[in-house]
Amino acid sequence: MEKSELPKASNSEEGVDFISSMPDAILLLILSRLLSTEEVVRSSILSRRWKYLWTAVPTLHIRYRRELKKTKFIEFVYWVLANITVNLDSFRLYCGDYYCMSTVWRWIHVAVRKNVKELHLELHPNKLTDVFEMPHSLATCGSLEVLKLYLSARLLRLPNTMGFPALRVLDLSYVDLEDNDLINNFLESCPLLEELSLICCFMNELALLRISNPNLKRLRIDNNENLIMCCGIQICCPKLVDMDLTGNIAYRFFFECLDSLKVVVIQPKLEGITTSVLFPGISRVEHLSIDLFFFLECLYAARDPVLPNLKTLVIKTTMDAFTMDNFNKVLKYYPKLESLKLIIKQDFDEKYECLDEAETREILTSDVESVEFFEFNGEKPKLVIDWFEDLLHLFFTWGDFGDRFPHWL
Repeated sequence: MEKSELPKASNSEEGVDFISSMPDAILLLILSRLLSTEEVVRSSILSRRWKYLWTAVPTLHIRYRRELKKTKFIEFVYWVLANITVNLDSFRLYCGDYYCMSTVWRWIHVAVRKNVKELHLELHPNKLTDVFEMPHSLATCGSLEVLKLYLSARLLRLPNTMGFPALRVLDLSYVDLEDNDLINNFLESCPLLEELSLICCFMNELALLRISNPNLKRLRIDNNENLIMCCGIQICCPKLVDMDLTGNIAYRFFFECLDSLKVVVIQPKLEGITTSVLFPGISRVEHLSIDLFFFLECLYAARDPVLPNLKTLVIKTTMDAFTMDNFNKVLKYYPKLESLKLIIKQDFDEKYECLDEAETREILTSDVESVEFFEFNGEKPKLVIDWFEDLLHLFFTWGDFGDRFPHWL
């Protein structure tokens, strides 16, 4: 494409409308909000004013389309990268199986040369044995701050030399992590990393996954599919503030040096789970969302299950596992809560359950200000219990849609 400076706006120029007369900065902002780079490029046909404007948009969002021939898609990506005249704030590339690995390497290399700050890459290799080898240029990129990879359950292989001096956010989805040292190597190469997400990644069931980073603030590990769990997860991050561990992740959890931890979600799938060292690793937590059965197992195994800063406790369970006895055991340990919430996933085959007056009063103490029962089988809250003297009975009834929620009698 012919290179030239962007044409200046001119109210007198024939065919230039009000929008076209706006400053470049505003027009570039408008173009950057379009959903795809294809739409951005199409703006070049509007007028001479718009012909080269798209080449100064610092965000690329390219997604393959099945109706487009593979060669046309590859040519389009090359053409766009060759004509962009500015450094890239963001490069999002969703290319399915429309590529070969050497082609992807070249695209990444061009993005690195344009000082890309945020890279989202989604690949769907044709063969299960395909491996994504991270290019050396990306692993040592000094501008990269956000890296998100979706590899369709394929193995990720890192180069021998890594740097990632500016990386703050790492998000791996459907990545084969059977080599658990991969995460350790990643973390050691990211001195500024603040956020780590591992979504539906394959683990090595015989190995311990250790997550240790001096600056990590947010950690999310989520596997709600029936993928392989690892033997255990050990987390040692002194600046970690927010931790979310959900689904089929590990058989055991070990927590160390989590001195800054404030918000914790632990909802493991319980099949095969063994007692984990939950305390005193999360001793400073203020907001805790946890599975009831898992929590009780950890309480029984702990020498000192004190959580002195705990303000909000969200307990998730199933109707067949819920009993007032178990519920009150938790309350016995944490009588100073400000807010207690209960989420019950129930089988509607169970028609009727009732809490008598004595059981209902056991829920509320002079310290627990409110108890909230909500999200019955995914439905929205219908009841909040506050402390008042004329509380008599709380009934759980389910059957017809209108009777699936707690209500007053």
